[in-house]
Amino acid sequence: MKATYMLGPGDVRIIDALNLVLKDATDAVVRIVRACVCGSDLHPYHRMDSTPDGVSMGHEFIGVVDEIGSDVRIH
Repeated sequence: MKATYMLGPGDVRIIDALNLVLKDATDAVVRIVRACVCGSDLHPYHRMDSTPDGVSMGHEFIGVVDEIGSDVRIH
């Protein structure tokens, strides 16, 4: 799975991330099919502290629910 991470100001990279699995009964695994960045992503883009592990970015997305935990309720 690919993911977008910020490692420092202006340093955005597409990385290979681990494939996710359910850990808790309230978890869901969502496969992202389209994503974008929004204005709130620009603030750390310009002035975050550099970090070797980086932080994931983006919270505006369209996805497909691939798996749900036993306590997830669908309405």
